[in-house]
Amino acid sequence: MKQRTLARWTAIGTLVCGALTGCAAGPNGIRSQGSDSGPAYFTQSTAEGYRYAHNWVDRPCFTIDLPGHDWVLQSATADYVMWKQGAYALKLYLTDNRKEEFAVAGMNADDALRAFIGFELDYIKPKFENDFSPAPTMRRNANGLWALWKWEGHKGKRAGVGKAQPSDQKHLLASLWLDPWVLSFDWATPKLDAPDNGSPELRAALESLVFHPQCFSSMRSGETWSQADGGGAQFGARPVVKATVGPAGE
Repeated sequence: MKQRTLARWTAIGTLVCGALTGCAAGPNGIRSQGSDSGPAYFTQSTAEGYRYAHNWVDRPCFTIDLPGHDWVLQSATADYVMWKQGAYALKLYLTDNRKEEFAVAGMNADDALRAFIGFELDYIKPKFENDFSPAPTMRRNANGLWALWKWEGHKGKRAGVGKAQPSDQKHLLASLWLDPWVLSFDWATPKLDAPDNGSPELRAALESLVFHPQCFSSMRSGETWSQADGGGAQFGARPVVKATVGPAGE
């Protein structure tokens, strides 16, 4: 049987840490990727909340916007990102079919997503005495085909001596097929009484998703001098730059 490297990215490993209160205090990813490429990720504080940009080498590059300013970035690696908001966690993780081999030749996007969910549940179900996961529903938007699914785990089983026992937990997920990748958004909480009809935070993240095929490059030294509101403005007068309004209202 193939070793399941995805196991480390599932909510069981992260949500168990004191119901989100004992998790790492900061991102455990690295920003630098060398002089020829941009940072592996970056965040921006916006008027509405936070923007996260995923920019790892050999991964799909994208941005999402999170509403509100009470988010804390817990982890940022090439295949796994987690933001915390109170008793909730929003996790984004990438799964590569070339490595995990959950889908096979002849499958269409619908088949591949259903195979991916089965792959996930094969790992999740043995961790709990009781679990619940109804059939997924499929939706399509400009980014492609999504599988909307959920699962709950009750009465976690301890895997062995010294191993943490999974806490009761609930997950709402949306998984997008990006051949050969699946990009999943996982809204997770130990609050089993949380509503089942989605969340504004998850919907906002999904609706804000934008892919950047060219990814992001490093800023050149002094580059902001060429911008109307760029760096160095406080050091003296500069030539007046005529402002223009682009298609995005910038």
